[in-house]
Amino acid sequence: MTPETSSTKPVKLQYWSSSHTVDSPDAWPEPYGFDSVEDAVAFAMTQSPANRELAWLRTESGEVLKPEQIYRRWSLRRT
Repeated sequence: MTPETSSTKPVKLQYWSSSHTVDSPDAWPEPYGFDSVEDAVAFAMTQSPANRELAWLRTESGEVLKPEQIYRRWSLRRT
């Protein structure tokens, strides 16, 4: 775990259509706020707002965790 993804720092979880990428010029949708990466990852992996949108996390420092990274963290947590 890097300092940017520390479990004690606030993060924002956002859902975005799979047709967009994190570098897309479109504005980010309104985020859900969480107190930790672990809480946001658990929510992302157990909730699916539209069953066709992807979860992205943004840390307080601006680091972005892509859907594959969120899944990997969830998998490691459950082992």
